[in-house]
Amino acid sequence: MTSGQLARRAKIIEVVIGLIGEVGADAVQMRDVAQRSGVALATLYRYFSSKENLLAAALVDWQKRLTRRILSGGGPSPDSDPLPGVLDYLRRAQRAFNRNPEMTALMLQMMRSTDPEVQSAIDEMNRTNVELFNRLLAGVAPEVIPRVGFGLNAALSAALAGFCARRLTLEESLDHVEWVARVLLAGAHPD
Repeated sequence: MTSGQLARRAKIIEVVIGLIGEVGADAVQMRDVAQRSGVALATLYRYFSSKENLLAAALVDWQKRLTRRILSGGGPSPDSDPLPGVLDYLRRAQRAFNRNPEMTALMLQMMRSTDPEVQSAIDEMNRTNVELFNRLLAGVAPEVIPRVGFGLNAALSAALAGFCARRLTLEESLDHVEWVARVLLAGAHPD
């Protein structure tokens, strides 16, 4: 894509993220996105073949915003305790999802999609998570990092699902995920 096309695509995604927060993902209409973005509906469909693909792209962009600070930094040194950085990220992620419950619902919905383009977007999110945890878990044995990352992602996903279903408060979610992180890292980083 040209720089102009990339800028147009970024603007479209920004509009979609705003609309998701305003009306929820299910109520987002392609025509509204095109109008608010200042592009023709046909142009919107050239960038995104369906509403589901557009929502998935918005979710990926939103997730990258959550992880950008960590991924742009150098990360902890290999001989430092990874727990503070892991807990900081998990708290930030849960608070971000708490502030935008529509993104929580969208993420859970997209994770069940069978659309190949949506699955590709979810794969991209998973790669970002792997990169994030590789950076945060610098002091953990490399062969253990995938399992610890999986466990942390599972705890976070379960907490978000509980929060989305109103079965967990933010405080309960934070507490459960922190407990899991402490147990996993104690087992991965024995003294």
